Amino acid sequence: MTTDSTPDFAAFNYKTVVSAFKPRIATMQPTSMYHGMGMQVQYVYAYLGDEDGNTYLVERKFMGSMTGGAYVMCDEVGALALREETQLTARGELRRKSTPELRRWAEPVLQRAGDKASPAGERPLVVELRDESVLWDEGDILHLEGTPGALGVQAFAPMPESPWFYSSYPSRVEGTVVGRPCKGIMLVETGYWRHGVEPKEAVFYQELERSFNAFGNLLDDGTMQWGYLVNAAQDLQVAVVVEDLNGVGSVVVASNELDCRYQIEDNGQIHYAEQRSGDQVWDFRTDKRGHMVDFEASRWSGYGSMAGITTLRDDPRKVEFGYGWFEYFRDRIPADRRI
Repeated sequence: MTTDSTPDFAAFNYKTVVSAFKPRIATMQPTSMYHGMGMQVQYVYAYLGDEDGNTYLVERKFMGSMTGGAYVMCDEVGALALREETQLTARGELRRKSTPELRRWAEPVLQRAGDKASPAGERPLVVELRDESVLWDEGDILHLEGTPGALGVQAFAPMPESPWFYSSYPSRVEGTVVGRPCKGIMLVETGYWRHGVEPKEAVFYQELERSFNAFGNLLDDGTMQWGYLVNAAQDLQVAVVVEDLNGVGSVVVASNELDCRYQIEDNGQIHYAEQRSGDQVWDFRTDKRGHMVDFEASRWSGYGSMAGITTLRDDPRKVEFGYGWFEYFRDRIPADRRI
């Protein structure tokens, strides 16, 4: 370490602490403080496949009892684009319940006042999280039920002014999306940082993040695989992947060392990334069909996002259903990291 890279007193250049964790509703309460920080945001999102080979990504953000609606995306038009059902997803204030046994968001407040307060046809919303089950219902737009995996993934980057703590855990789910039978993986994701800072205002988004690959696979031996591969500036690196087989969890990798190389297309999209941690190589692959065209357009600061698949190189198991959410800031990727 040179003098120029030596951190200030009590700073650690975002050197990340990484591990798996056991998901329990009692330890993920919105009133709990961790590392001096409170919960700032939660997301539920699901990556789903139907019987015709279409892929769906549905994502909803909660800040306290408020939600901005759900992104409902499908790749049947040649890219992962918004479906019109997005306009009918509930938004605004919800009734929220938080106990050691249950997290629940339901009963959109404006819908209780009738069509004068919410759009005609806006769908209902119920999200219930328990240790043994998950439920996500938005009427005929989405209905998912499933079982959480044994382990989640988490990472903490300590800094005096802007620490970052992030986690998620997966569930196997089945149900319907836009009226079509589907199955896949649903995630609950939680972020902690300085109080009052919206996720897109955080230093992680504004300055540090280069790429963030959240992925999951259902493998042919019955295993559910899930993890984070995060490459950022300074020393913020995350490689943490877990598996669940018949309710038994195991850790595939938990490291704060990650080396990434990216294939950037002429249109700026990233269709391939080699992500290496120790002796493991995780390959992300996609094509233009995975471009989150509308979701990306709703962001700023040079943000890009693709959906594809992320797999461990030389793993003999086959992927029966898989996805990789790959977001990136291409202008932050050094020239020597580009393939």
